[in-house]
Amino acid sequence: MKKKVLHLSLMASLMVLLTACPYQSKVPITQAEEKLNKDLFGEWISTSELEYDNPTFYSIDKFSKVKYEVVENSYSSYDSTYTQKKYFMHSSTLGDRTFMNIQEASGGDYYLHYMEIGDNEFTLFEITENIDEQFTSSTDLKNFVEKNMNLSFFYSKSEVKYIRRPKK
Repeated sequence: MKKKVLHLSLMASLMVLLTACPYQSKVPITQAEEKLNKDLFGEWISTSELEYDNPTFYSIDKFSKVKYEVVENSYSSYDSTYTQKKYFMHSSTLGDRTFMNIQEASGGDYYLHYMEIGDNEFTLFEITENIDEQFTSSTDLKNFVEKNMNLSFFYSKSEVKYIRRPKK
């Protein structure tokens, strides 16, 4: 019974986390032009989910010379299977910072994150959803990000650290 209550409370926490989205933009920071970082290829898991038997994990692979294919693998306890959701991602380097432009494979807005890459790990910082400005050109968005990217309030307070998924 305790395990079921714990599982339900974790699911509720996850739903709250998922409803807090990063800034969404109709345009990416830059068009996809940068080469891929092969260190990002593989399966990744959030450090907050390491203790779960069936954690959500992400597979990152090459889609093209300048775009990654990201597959979110989420476990459903209802039918005891993983479901998948596909995204495309590309990087935009501004100064010494790498931003990721993430878009659902079906299209739509871009989710924007600043990414710090380490050895077998990376951390994502969401650009805050509290930005009111909307952009119709990548050039204008890029200029806005460059102007504000070193300000702490430009990012939401949550950051998510991922590590390479351990082999089973």
